[in-house]
Amino acid sequence: MKTLLLTTVILSLFASVQSLECTDGDIRLNSSSPTAQKISPTFGVKAGRIEVCAAGAWGTVCDDSFTDVNAGVACRQLGYSARGASFVGSAYYGAGQGQIVLDDVSCTGNETRLADCFNRVSNCQHYEDVGVVCQVNNITCTDGDIKLIGPAEYEGTIQVCLNNRFGTICDDKFNSVAAGVVCNSLGYSRQGAIALVRATYGQGFGPIHMNQVLCNGTEQNISQCQYTQTSTCSHTRDAGVICKHANSSCEDGAVRLVGGSMLSEGRLEVCFDGEWGTVCDDEFDNKAADVVCRQLNYTTPGSLSVGRAFFGQGTGPIFIDSIRCFGNETSLLNCRRGETGLNDCSHFEDVSVICIGPNNTCNDGEVRLMGSPYANQGRVELCINRRWGTVCDTYWNSVAAQVVCNQLGYINANETAIAVLNSFYGAGSGLIWFDNVRCRGVEANLLQCTHPLPLSSFCTHFRDAGVICPATNVTVQNCPCRNGDIRLMAGTSSNEGRVEVCYNCVWGTVCDNGWDDKDAQVVCRQLGFSGQALAMGGGVFPSGASLVLLEVVSCLGNETSLIRCPRRVAVGQSTCSHSRDAGAICLVQSYSSCLDGAVRLSGAGDSSLGRVEICVNNQWGTICDSGWDNSDAKVVCRQLGFNNSLAVSVPGGRFGAGTGRIFLSGLQCIGNESALLDCPRTFSGAQGCGHSQDAGVVCTTPPCTNGALRLADGTDKYSGRLEVCNGGQWGTVCGKDVSNDLATTACGLLGFGTKVAVAMGNAVFGKGSGNTYQLSRQCVGMNCSIVLASSNQCDHLDDLSVFCQPATVPLNCYTGDVRLVGGQTDGLVEVCLGGQWGTVCDDSWTNNSAGVVCKQLGLPSDYAVTVPYSSVKYGSVQDPIALSRVKCVGNE
Repeated sequence: MKTLLLTTVILSLFASVQSLECTDGDIRLNSSSPTAQKISPTFGVKAGRIEVCAAGAWGTVCDDSFTDVNAGVACRQLGYSARGASFVGSAYYGAGQGQIVLDDVSCTGNETRLADCFNRVSNCQHYEDVGVVCQVNNITCTDGDIKLIGPAEYEGTIQVCLNNRFGTICDDKFNSVAAGVVCNSLGYSRQGAIALVRATYGQGFGPIHMNQVLCNGTEQNISQCQYTQTSTCSHTRDAGVICKHANSSCEDGAVRLVGGSMLSEGRLEVCFDGEWGTVCDDEFDNKAADVVCRQLNYTTPGSLSVGRAFFGQGTGPIFIDSIRCFGNETSLLNCRRGETGLNDCSHFEDVSVICIGPNNTCNDGEVRLMGSPYANQGRVELCINRRWGTVCDTYWNSVAAQVVCNQLGYINANETAIAVLNSFYGAGSGLIWFDNVRCRGVEANLLQCTHPLPLSSFCTHFRDAGVICPATNVTVQNCPCRNGDIRLMAGTSSNEGRVEVCYNCVWGTVCDNGWDDKDAQVVCRQLGFSGQALAMGGGVFPSGASLVLLEVVSCLGNETSLIRCPRRVAVGQSTCSHSRDAGAICLVQSYSSCLDGAVRLSGAGDSSLGRVEICVNNQWGTICDSGWDNSDAKVVCRQLGFNNSLAVSVPGGRFGAGTGRIFLSGLQCIGNESALLDCPRTFSGAQGCGHSQDAGVVCTTPPCTNGALRLADGTDKYSGRLEVCNGGQWGTVCGKDVSNDLATTACGLLGFGTKVAVAMGNAVFGKGSGNTYQLSRQCVGMNCSIVLASSNQCDHLDDLSVFCQPATVPLNCYTGDVRLVGGQTDGLVEVCLGGQWGTVCDDSWTNNSAGVVCKQLGLPSDYAVTVPYSSVKYGSVQDPIALSRVKCVGNE
């Protein structure tokens, strides 16, 4: 077993080693790109993308902060000389794969490995992969040697040898005279040489030997021209040339259009010295386009120029920049222009031209509607340059739609035209003429509206604009509906569903913004239903797919048609999405499963608590807990027969998630409604709720009725701590500054005698619990009642106690009388309360209290003392305890 385990471990380690591609820190040059393959043998160099080994796999190096010093370390590690090493960024030798191992590399120059240089964790992309060019030690060049890196031997980026090392020339001030010197040294004619700038044929390598080259044209070699050696150039500005040669593929000045969908349009290319190149869009206008189209034998004027590489970017040289034509020239070369090949452009600025072709059949300014089976609506297409194209929906609105409809001959378009966005009638094809069209409504045709230059839009056909014109004065074949027609869609029965309204032969939906029961009532009445109506918000019924025609509808409820209701958003101009399509349920009582508006509690197995479910349109559904409170719960409990019950609202999820629809949301019951459907609500329907938010209630019988009184913890039923019921809970009464009048009224309300009633504070019968209230006495004639004045901050030490007279027991004494039982000058102290004698508890009893008793009996009080009770001396006690914790000062 141990042998097997050891063998397995060894094999596993061997497999791991075998799976590694390389040793960490190794580097290599990936020279698979065509550019690297071309320059390596030609210039005696090794070029390619640097790849570094990390974790046993090859990765790349980012060009951030990379320098020729770093390139020298890489070349030395590869076995080449560090002298003459150079780098090129932006994945010039192709983008690699895998991890980008090194970033922000900074070498001193004496490191043995590139990985030993300072570097950071990369945040780069592979389009930033760096490459290097290493000089091969046994291959040198002679100062003044010239070679070109390009698609042919007579054109390309210039590599010039200085100090036995190939390098490049900066394009600063480089012109056709200097280009002629280069071509002459290569065996071509000085005449017709074209200077190229901005690394037209790609970046060179090595140092940038020359800057601001000035030649007079007689020099035999470029090194004889004046130049400076200090340069802030980078290889992105390497100069190049095209030399005139015998293998020309075109005639100088010839033009062609490339990349269009037809021969009469495309990217403009012009021939110089037998080569095709592009034209920069700087200052190129429709007059210059007319010259091109005339040169190509198309009808002029009416040609269009389009910038920003409208028909795609070209390749090779950019021959012309900043050209100015009068429009009557016979050739583009006859227009004023800069020196051929010199420009500050990139190929994303290549100009395009659209000529009037032989198949162009419409008249400029005409409009038509496409993509709909109904003549009054469709995608707007506009004729320019005798060609149909579309309009982008940026800033497209009902005013622009009015102009289109008026132009097509529709009456009352100013009131009923609808702008349609987002390629509702399908995406067009071909050209998108305009975006940002802004009309005032008085224009005779769309071309008179304010708009940018044709073809300057960055839109796609997914944003083609459309219109719906009024159908009132034009017979629209197979129009599916009449203006104002209404229907309910996607419901489970004919009396419910998503509300859709017809306008100009189009069925559209209604946004639930501001949608309420009054709006739903109008819909239901229009459909012939006479019962109650419920408004439903987005999400209750499946979303529509047509236009959202109405938003912020504000019906009074008595309108005969939804289209007649006031609205704050113009028809067809809603910004709502279909997730907010409004719905309606027209209540029709069929008694099939439940009564509309009935409620039940589910999910708890108890009839007094659970998830609230309501019946709407013979279906049970739930209620969203948004805004759910005790007032709403109170209505539910009353509706379920829990009269005067204590109702508590329960947030969603406590009684489990329900199923089916969520019918109501945002209820705002006052609490006195007889049914939940009578309550106001901010919205009906899901409104973003899920069944995890299903509302619940707890209905409980309260321990007491509001305003009820009772005596608690007394010695008998006629005495005790006075407690009052409020909110279904018992609380105590503050005993501070309370008169016997309050006690008299309380005793009467309790059914006891009222001739003798005493109110006492200081919690004579112990402290109560719960809230403490302040009571007041209100009388009308001889009829008095007790009113709860306020919740009080009294401590329970001040709880009020009351002594009442039994209703049928005769008075034995008068309240407040005292006597001594068992002796004349000493004995058991008894006090009269409510017409009956009772004893005094000795808690807190002192000589001061004894002195008050003696004084009240007419006996000397100076030497009164408290003595313990003795049943032998004073006899047994039969009477109840009337007072406890008596505290006298002594002067009472």
